[in-house]
Amino acid sequence: MVHDVILLQVPLPKLEELQKTIFSSEVLEFIAALHRNFDKKIELLYENRKRRAVEIKNDPFIDFKNSPERRDKSWKIAPLPIRLQNRHLDLGDVSASNTAHFVVALNEDVQGIQVDFDDGHCPTWRNQLLAFNNINLAVNGKLQGAPLTITTCPVLMFRPRAWNMIEHNILVDGKEAIGPLVDFAVLMYHNARKLYEANSGPYFYLSKLESASEAQLWNEIFVWAQKEFKLPQGTIKACVLIENIFSVFELEEILYALRDHSLGLNCGIWDYCASIIAKFGSRSEYQLPDRSKYVNMDRHFLISYLRLVVSTCHARGAHATGGMAASILKPGSDGTDDESKAIISEILEMKLKEIDCGVDGFMVYDARTVPHVNEAALEGASGERVTSRLVEDRASDFVGRAHRRLCRSGAERKRLTAARYMSLELVLSRDPPEFITSYLNDNHKFRTLHNKALLSSL
Repeated sequence: MVHDVILLQVPLPKLEELQKTIFSSEVLEFIAALHRNFDKKIELLYENRKRRAVEIKNDPFIDFKNSPERRDKSWKIAPLPIRLQNRHLDLGDVSASNTAHFVVALNEDVQGIQVDFDDGHCPTWRNQLLAFNNINLAVNGKLQGAPLTITTCPVLMFRPRAWNMIEHNILVDGKEAIGPLVDFAVLMYHNARKLYEANSGPYFYLSKLESASEAQLWNEIFVWAQKEFKLPQGTIKACVLIENIFSVFELEEILYALRDHSLGLNCGIWDYCASIIAKFGSRSEYQLPDRSKYVNMDRHFLISYLRLVVSTCHARGAHATGGMAASILKPGSDGTDDESKAIISEILEMKLKEIDCGVDGFMVYDARTVPHVNEAALEGASGERVTSRLVEDRASDFVGRAHRRLCRSGAERKRLTAARYMSLELVLSRDPPEFITSYLNDNHKFRTLHNKALLSSL
């Protein structure tokens, strides 16, 4: 048996030094160690998938498990770090190999970026090198055009390739490497410590899981990697994309398997529908019409799926996020032309239906739609949309009335106006502080006004 890790790919022109840096001997050894620790369990994963495919052909009925974790209503996932407490909006399918697109995403007013090595990314060797390098630069504040500190960027949510993807350019002990393990290993080796120190990760999306046992495997990988990098257990957080018909019947078990590393579940409605076709397409009772007619939130089976994910997550203290709006505005559009307005209106209509189902957020692909989605963030109890403009208008109305009714001097009016700006900063912040008192205690404007008020009363 060959006991070695071999990089098969000859360095590409002008990328020789980059390849040496990204795939250094230390990185290759870490990739090998990861494979050697989990190879047998991954092979079992593949075997279980094949076995289940045969079983489903003979008996297509699926039911929920009567598991201990499902019966026990008391457990919750571990508390989330502050940067993951607001999951309103992520940009989805962002390939870091597309530098311009990645830089735009890093500057957007969103909570997170799904940095994709799966469906939104073509894993050619060149693209892999460029993506890993751009991520390294961004994390270290050296990517041109991007924010200088990772703490001011949206949260990076890495999505490794799914288990079905093989990395043909690397051999570990004579076998081709597993795509998601390579992605995870490189991302962790180069970025985990820096992200941890910045209270910004490492965080992941996990795609195409079919069972709780696959979630358990990822959990074991997280535990092992955290030991290797001397990170506190529970540092890594992951959102599982529920995009497989089998996984819908194991939501409780998936959350429990990742309970120390979970940040919630995401509804991937397109792949979810595709999985129904893939698993049951040969049976007439499971046939679906054309996807242009059935993949939308007016369909009962999708509403039921979304509501089940939401209720399960919220019962366990986890976030439930909706699917991605993949619509793209035409090139050069700023969103004001009639065609773009129609697309944006369709996106908002779909997302408001998801909000009605209780989701905590969702994804969009086109960054140009972000301001419009942010404006239609939530619906209040009265049905009125709560937007940033509405919050600002309400604050201005209150301050205007308070100036006339409560303020007795120009100094008091100045303090009230300053309080308006500080309140808006808190309410509209991407990462609001856990304690308002801490924010005020450290706020220069508040301290200055407070000290002036004290002096004037002496």
